[in-house]
Amino acid sequence: MIYHAVNTSEVELKKTGQGNTRFLYESKDGPNIMIRYWGPETDLDVHSHPYNEMWYVLEGEVQMGDKTYGPGSMIFIGKDVPYGPTRVPKGTAALLRYAEGRGA
Repeated sequence: MIYHAVNTSEVELKKTGQGNTRFLYESKDGPNIMIRYWGPETDLDVHSHPYNEMWYVLEGEVQMGDKTYGPGSMIFIGKDVPYGPTRVPKGTAALLRYAEGRGA
């Protein structure tokens, strides 16, 4: 059984891909939990992952495909389901991401 607790203020902010990330929990063969911070430079093509993932919008807005999601929105994406393109239409956004597998 795993028990892991952390405060975001204790986690280093790292430059990743098209934004920054605080890795709250990392596992090589299990779930990964992080907060992604994206800005106007975020422009991810349609893609999929070989695992389930969940996004929860904490701040700002994120556009996935033809829909825009604001704070309090939860987006679940099943294993191998294509999604995107993904952009941040207004300034910046912070999103909590839970991924059942390892990946960016």
